Amino acid sequence: MQVSPKNLEEVLRSYLGLKYHLVGVKLIRNSVDGRGLLQPDTPMAFCQMVRIVSISGESFLYGLDHEKCPTAQVVLGFRDLKYFKIDCRVMPPETRKILISPLSEISEVPEVVLAILTPKQMMDLTIILQAGKSTPLLTEFAGEHACADFFAKPYVEGKPNISLLCNGAREIYADFRDNEIMFGAPLEVYIQVAETIERIDKMGGALCGCRTSDIPSEIINEFGKIGFSKGTDYFFGKVNGHNIRVYLNKDLNGRLKFITIHIPVKMSSEEIAEKLTEKLMQLLLRPYFVNKRGYWLDLTVRASEDALGIDLFDSLSVKTAIEKFIEKITEYLSKVEKVDLYDKD
Repeated sequence: MQVSPKNLEEVLRSYLGLKYHLVGVKLIRNSVDGRGLLQPDTPMAFCQMVRIVSISGESFLYGLDHEKCPTAQVVLGFRDLKYFKIDCRVMPPETRKILISPLSEISEVPEVVLAILTPKQMMDLTIILQAGKSTPLLTEFAGEHACADFFAKPYVEGKPNISLLCNGAREIYADFRDNEIMFGAPLEVYIQVAETIERIDKMGGALCGCRTSDIPSEIINEFGKIGFSKGTDYFFGKVNGHNIRVYLNKDLNGRLKFITIHIPVKMSSEEIAEKLTEKLMQLLLRPYFVNKRGYWLDLTVRASEDALGIDLFDSLSVKTAIEKFIEKITEYLSKVEKVDLYDKD
């Protein structure tokens, strides 16, 4: 994909179903011409401006005089610490201005990009972040000084972090909702996420499967117990009359981690397939995916072995997960049109 701030925002908002803009933040330490500054009419807190930008698409370029929150003044490097302790902050305190803008519109390369997420969206994002990795996503948050968690830590350490926000962000300044959290990370992290999403979408929800010759014989035997054969990079068979493919993907350490279950559903025409695809794309929640292929809908679920509750060394566990997937897909299809899954070749 061609990586640009606009592309990034479009890909991530579409994939995660985000309600708000992604927000880019750039610290400016050199002298800035005051003309054209996008200052708020009255002083506001950093978290408040982030929320306004995410909702309205406005931009702010402002200095210390317009930063209302004393904590943010220290965390963002506007001034030095005097009366209270904040472990993670911008040092040395030489910030002159801060640019806050929708990622799709930002005029400078942001040092940190922020996303307001629900816990479900954070779960979906974490799965993508961890694709091909053997270590979990490690985060730290304090429940106070939220801007230190979601901005300063990613800025200082160059790693993603999550904030559950604080009373200042939720009650005093910014009116964040109870079901909202904040994710902050360097721009490079979002680029990697967008590239992974693009690969998944091109595969109709599946990454390339492992070659079955590389899979332990014990797992191959368990698939055989439920009537599945092995192709080059997937297992195939029937469950409750439905043609099913199962792809297995390894992480960078060679551990089988991700599983994709695929079911093809044939429509009576390409026009109907197109309409149902459009409806399902609005309805499906991750980790479920739909992809149109001529008359066919390719419906898939892709998640980690743990998330799907699968033990690859237990054929009953694999079959149960496939049956649950068929049940869920049937439920989704019934919401958009009465479709008989048995009407297939």
